Amino acid sequence: MLKVYKRTIHIGQTEVGHRLESSMNTSSMKMSDWLTITAMIAGAIIGTLVFSVFFVAILIPLGLLGLGAWLRLRQLKNSQMDQSIEAEYTVITDTAKKDP
Repeated sequence: MLKVYKRTIHIGQTEVGHRLESSMNTSSMKMSDWLTITAMIAGAIIGTLVFSVFFVAILIPLGLLGLGAWLRLRQLKNSQMDQSIEAEYTVITDTAKKDP
């Protein structure tokens, strides 16, 4: 909070001596308080909006990239499951060879 003081120092007066007068200017006080509160509220609202727009600008493209990668991975897994290899083989063993 901003306070405006008017200070007057009287030097060399014998009847009063040294004195310090202080008075606040109430009209500028009210105006500065009003401007300060308004600026703080506006700053909070604008900061929240900028923060939200920043996250929207980052998260939407990343979400779309993630969705596309997930769909491609799912499609790749499904295509691998559909492919099968059929093979016929014959095992030939040599019985003439003896183990020592």
